[in-house]
Amino acid sequence: MKEIDLDNWFFDLPACAQMDITAIYMNEDAATDADYERFDNAVADWWDGQDYETKLSIYESEELAR
Repeated sequence: MKEIDLDNWFFDLPACAQMDITAIYMNEDAATDADYERFDNAVADWWDGQDYETKLSIYESEELAR
């Protein structure tokens, strides 16, 4: 699997799944647009900081858990 495919997979996940993977949390019930933007930026920075092997490992473990 190409890294771009892993990136697309991750960024297409719902926020709750991204929270579970990254341990970056926000209160979705009370979140403002600014909160979502900060969350998106934090999650993107976290994901982009992972190497290919880590991204692939996360993908495989998440897909096996489904």
